[in-house]
Amino acid sequence: MNFKFKTGFTLMELMVYIALLGGIVLIAGQAFSDSTKMRIRTQSMLQANQIVGNVSSILKDDIAQLGAKSSTETDDPTITSMNVFSTAHMHDVYMDPDNITDSDKDSSSFIITQNDGGTGLDKITMRRLRYTSSGAYDAVEQVTWFVEDNVLKRACRTLVSNTEDENCPSTDSAIVIIAEGIDKFKITPAKPSTTVTMTSVLPSSSESVKAFKLISRFGDGNFEPINIDPPNGGETIRLSGFSMNYDFDANIPITNKDQIKANQVFLANQSDDITSWNFQCTQITLEPYIEYEISFSMPLTENDPSRMFCPGRDHMAVGFRYAENGNKPSSLSDFQFYPPTVGDSKDTGLRKMRFTTNETIEGVCLAFTFASFSPVASAGNINLANIKLRKIASSNYTFTDEILAIADKKNVKALKIEIAINKNGETGTETAIVSIPSNGPRD
Repeated sequence: MNFKFKTGFTLMELMVYIALLGGIVLIAGQAFSDSTKMRIRTQSMLQANQIVGNVSSILKDDIAQLGAKSSTETDDPTITSMNVFSTAHMHDVYMDPDNITDSDKDSSSFIITQNDGGTGLDKITMRRLRYTSSGAYDAVEQVTWFVEDNVLKRACRTLVSNTEDENCPSTDSAIVIIAEGIDKFKITPAKPSTTVTMTSVLPSSSESVKAFKLISRFGDGNFEPINIDPPNGGETIRLSGFSMNYDFDANIPITNKDQIKANQVFLANQSDDITSWNFQCTQITLEPYIEYEISFSMPLTENDPSRMFCPGRDHMAVGFRYAENGNKPSSLSDFQFYPPTVGDSKDTGLRKMRFTTNETIEGVCLAFTFASFSPVASAGNINLANIKLRKIASSNYTFTDEILAIADKKNVKALKIEIAINKNGETGTETAIVSIPSNGPRD
């Protein structure tokens, strides 16, 4: 009897096959699942970054307009001149300029509320102008960005207006939802390089001090004495009796360096003492990376010979000299200026010169230097008033978490924004620094 065996899988082979197939399916399924999760995460990351980028763009646009306060004052197309706004407009753009307490007067155009409502998220309120299509003043708007239940919102309300705008009504604020899933919303103002109370350097650290004294340098080098009236100082000082470097016999200016004579006066505190310039001049230290401004006015004496000053030949300059030896710091140049040709005895127009040094310069005094090569100009009078050396608080800044004094907010010229938005567990972040040059009064 013949038996024919049929080929096939044994039970053991079938079980092995099923196990292998199951492993392959499991691995493939896991790979597909991981791929799907990665795709979803990638999409969420892209969406989060796209959203935070869009939010940042809108916010930066609002912040950049903060404090804007100039425009054409009319819709008349034939009038194109730009005018500075009146005091009324300025007050509307500033947050609280008329507070009865000086330290609480706020001439900035923003308020930042840190950790608003204990949420750990900030709120910023800004004021700016709205313009007509022709660039004329239309309204003062107040825009607020804030977070409620992790939802970022923007509110706009018109404070003063010529016309109504439905997007920014004058009654209730128009609130728009900007984004959801806000994990971080932080606004940091730039800290000015110096505070309002520390900007004045000369003639005194007090802004209210206007009187000063000038001390003549002579007896060393080619410097000769000069007449100073009043000698004990005041708010305006007249200089006269300048040395002349002109050869009347040859009818030409003197060019021999050994024969050239000059006059130099140094700034000092007003007092009755009159000693040598290097003992009495007010010595200061110039700090690195701080912008300084020298300013002074020159009230005009009518028909004065000083008006015959010849640019390129005669010399008037202001700068710094070491009290120790009278030498000029190598890293600083003098600023040249001319005598007034228009104005009157009450002229208050300021000459302003700004500078920065990259090193600490100690023991220097402010000095005015004169050298006359014209035959007439040396017989003139030069009046100096309102002499000031001050730090420009708004020119340099850093970002810290220190709380600014209200009075210092007007000198803030930049804001740092930090935003984080969560989308399906993925976070998009944005950090940016926005310049706000229109914030506060002009320097």
